[in-house]
Amino acid sequence: MSFSGSVLLMVAIVLGLIASVVTYMNSRKLKGEVFEKPMIYFALGIFLATLSLIAVTFFQGVFSEMTVELIHDISFILGLGLMLLASVKLTRFLQGLSGFEKKLPKNLPSKVK
Repeated sequence: MSFSGSVLLMVAIVLGLIASVVTYMNSRKLKGEVFEKPMIYFALGIFLATLSLIAVTFFQGVFSEMTVELIHDISFILGLGLMLLASVKLTRFLQGLSGFEKKLPKNLPSKVK
C-alpha cells in the first residue's frame, strides 16, 4: 500500500513537524521550570509519531517493507509512550499542588486595613 501523493497525509506530516518544533521551542522558554521536561517529552513524542507517518510515506522503496513497518511501529509506540510519560508527570505535579493546598490553614488572617 502506498501513501505517497496523499494530500491529507502531507498536511499531517507538516503539522506534526511544526507542532514538534513549536512545542520544543516552548519548552526552552520554561528552562529550569517544572514543566520543561514534560514539554520536551511531548515534543519528542509528537516528532516520533510524525516519523511513523514519514516512514510509510517516504521510506517505501528506499528500505525493505519489513524495515519500514518496523520504523513505523516502533516510532509510533515510542511517541505515544513519551506523550503518556509527559501526561503522567504533569498530573503528578498538579495533584501534588492540590495536596499542598489542602494542607494550608482554612482561616488565614484577613487583610489589614
